[in-house]
Amino acid sequence: MEQLFIRLGSAEREPLHWLIWNPAQSELIASGTLNDLSELNQLTDHARSREVICYAPGTDVLLTQVELPTSAIRMLPQVVPNALEDELAQDIGELHFAWPPAKKGGAVLGLHVAVVARDAMQKWLEALDSADIECDEMYPDIFMVPAPTTQPLEANQEGGADRAPEQGLHATSLTLGDTVIVRTGQYTGFTTDTALAPVVTEGMLLQPVEQMDIEVPLSVVATTYNARKAAPPMINLRQQDFRSQRKKGKGVKASTYKPAAIAAGVLLAIAYSAQVFNYVQLGQQSEQLEQAIEQTYRDAFPDEKRIVNVRSQLNRHLETIGMQGTKSSPLELLAHLEGAFKANRDVRVELIRYDDQTLRMQVTATSFASLENFRKVANQGGQVVVEQGPVTNQSGAVSGALTVKKDV
Repeated sequence: MEQLFIRLGSAEREPLHWLIWNPAQSELIASGTLNDLSELNQLTDHARSREVICYAPGTDVLLTQVELPTSAIRMLPQVVPNALEDELAQDIGELHFAWPPAKKGGAVLGLHVAVVARDAMQKWLEALDSADIECDEMYPDIFMVPAPTTQPLEANQEGGADRAPEQGLHATSLTLGDTVIVRTGQYTGFTTDTALAPVVTEGMLLQPVEQMDIEVPLSVVATTYNARKAAPPMINLRQQDFRSQRKKGKGVKASTYKPAAIAAGVLLAIAYSAQVFNYVQLGQQSEQLEQAIEQTYRDAFPDEKRIVNVRSQLNRHLETIGMQGTKSSPLELLAHLEGAFKANRDVRVELIRYDDQTLRMQVTATSFASLENFRKVANQGGQVVVEQGPVTNQSGAVSGALTVKKDV
């Protein structure tokens, strides 16, 4: 399942950063910024049928640690706030406390804790709910950045003294607009603005993500998240009073099922498309193509006995889930590409997805010229606009990304 990552804002007019990631292909699909929380509804369609992971701004989250007797592990919701009360300026009743899964080990339990105002949690969750975005995971934003690595100690240091542990630690950082996120350890770090960053990071061995060998620095958020199984567990702020409570039961609104229905419609259309591609590229006759499409339709709708016009009947099914009307459908867009596929039989589809009235394809070809000719032929019809994304040449095969939209 594709993933949508969102870094939420703290101040009223603080920008939000987001990206869509395909973990199966390790591919960045899209990214962008919003002016503030009020624009979250622009991501509503992107959030459907995707796993949503949010990050709370570090300026609103305190990361600390507390030591407790192991016997207190079953009473952490009661014990942790009281253990930290003297360190906090705000009333503990106004604060939310979260921690990673705790395990027994020895007489003392060292617990990393994230503290955030309840009002802030409520604000973020209400904004997400207003945009009809369901999010089960919300982490402090330091977890957007990979944990620093410890550098090996030099064998012969001046004076023979051992280097302090923190001196062997390279903090990692990520700059998002006017914000700098710095991670100094597995559970430590802070967020500041670009103006103060040189002051607060003075003396640190800082490794900016922007200087790493990464094509799009923001994609480090996705790679860090998907590598979490090999690292200590992150602190999910959605626990206890703020744990996720998805709507269940008979009272669920019909709109809850609409995203799944839309996804089913898209998959159905793409199933037909795969048949079209296979038969066009193999040079089969139209009669065989029609038979294959009709059989696919019967498999998808076994209760439908009479088939007169597959395209019309399919469109009626798509209308019931909101995919027709003034909007283009994936089937319609793919139909306009048939001539381009016939003219360039070496172009093959490896990955296809449909989102926000845009068809995105990962294709391979034998040459750059073939891929460019495919784009030109597709655009000649005037029905669709085909744009070419990044193209690579590996092992004699050219791989590229194409986006297809209806020409308006």
